[in-house]
Amino acid sequence: MRKWIVPIALIAIALLTAAADARTFPIKLFPDFDGNGVVDFADFLQFVGRFGTNRGDEEYQDRFDLDGDGAIGFSDFLIFAGKFGKTAPLTVDKMDFPIRALAAGGHWGTNETIVAEWEANGKVGPLVPPDYMDWLKSLHVNWIGLTASLHYDDSMDSTVERDYLTLEDPTLSDEALRQMIRDFRGHGIDVYLTLALVDHEAGQAARPAHRWQLGQPDAPDGTWPEFWPWRVEHPDHQRFVAEFWETYTQQAMHFARIAEDEGARMYSLGTETEGLFRTRRGEPDAEDPEQDVWANDFGRELKAMVESVRAVYTGLLTYDMHYGVFYDTGYFGSGSNHLWEDMDLDVVGISAWFALLDTVPTTPISVGTAQRKYDEIFRDFLKPLADRNPGRPIMFLEYGVEDMVSVPVRPGSGTFPEYVFSDSNGNGLDDGQETQANVYLGLINAMANSPGVLNGVFYWDNWITSDELWAEWWVNHRCMSIKDKLAEEVVRAAYQSYMQGN
Repeated sequence: MRKWIVPIALIAIALLTAAADARTFPIKLFPDFDGNGVVDFADFLQFVGRFGTNRGDEEYQDRFDLDGDGAIGFSDFLIFAGKFGKTAPLTVDKMDFPIRALAAGGHWGTNETIVAEWEANGKVGPLVPPDYMDWLKSLHVNWIGLTASLHYDDSMDSTVERDYLTLEDPTLSDEALRQMIRDFRGHGIDVYLTLALVDHEAGQAARPAHRWQLGQPDAPDGTWPEFWPWRVEHPDHQRFVAEFWETYTQQAMHFARIAEDEGARMYSLGTETEGLFRTRRGEPDAEDPEQDVWANDFGRELKAMVESVRAVYTGLLTYDMHYGVFYDTGYFGSGSNHLWEDMDLDVVGISAWFALLDTVPTTPISVGTAQRKYDEIFRDFLKPLADRNPGRPIMFLEYGVEDMVSVPVRPGSGTFPEYVFSDSNGNGLDDGQETQANVYLGLINAMANSPGVLNGVFYWDNWITSDELWAEWWVNHRCMSIKDKLAEEVVRAAYQSYMQGN
């Protein structure tokens, strides 16, 4: 009975302080000892029964040595206390594919208004409106995607920062992000959180730098070489690169801790930054064999970031890779081809803004045409990607088209024209909504034709909103959201069929 005294006496103090203290210890194991999916009192009873023993005392001892130091002591107890009451991390072998997902995004769209209202009301109670939750449930959604924006000033800025005051796409406050995750998790919806460098201001700066250019060893057209420290020959290159990755990793760990604390079950380290997310040097250019396109790589920095994040986060890790990599393999090459294995990521993420047509149509694209194009994309790109990454599910972490006839050529235009009903083919359906619905159904059919290749789609820009707020503005504009559109029923029917195993 005496051996209970120390653990029980310590638990009250430890539960108050362990959330911070436990972060200093690498998380080797998750203390769900009885395997029921949550760290609870039954696990506590097992843990105290082993407290004070050393590794090797019993065959099963290793699973209680949470920090891997060879003994079951106070440092392990801090880790255990920090995880008490939390859900066990998800592993890909336990996931129900395809997942049923939407992407709500970050501090933009109606999300900005919803957050402002919650903050104005004292940050008390739920942030996500109940009618939005009801809508998600009507769609059978079980995953939601959220975005944490990161910022830099210009091409000479080596520090990645959170910016809560920037004019466009500011960083969600920690309090708002935590409350969002709690709200969704409280309704049984799993959360995927991604980091995203945003470049609205940096791209227009006196020394501009778009996020897709970061990391490129050659100065972009129109940029003076002295203003591009990513060049290997730049006199400040080493300091600049080291500081950039140090601050990026700090931000990645900051949000990883929030994801761990609140139970976000998948976390992406970045979005559409292929110049940065390169783990191997490039191959010589086919037209100029002496020119090495990528004269360097950031494999060491990326692996170090993964190691740091895994020390504080036990969920699934991924990266959101821009689809353009598939079309220019000679340019991106091995740096992107081996990214997943080199970084030891759990999920292969694609930002999937594939064009389906070469010329802008005048009438809605048919389901059959969209499906045939997606079948080609599966054959040419996704299946080879799956073959290179056995055991890693592929997901479209960003995907969508606006309800406009032009989107098969230009998805994700970022414009929000006023909604004006148009019916060029005389079937009684709005052309834009019919286009969006047909594109989505074409993808869903292609997924069914190639089962197990694409394991989930986060339909983009389905912002958090109340029904009233939606009716005030977005109902009168075209955008990617499926709310109250033909595509809504397409997604609902697909997600219902996934639940039924069809």
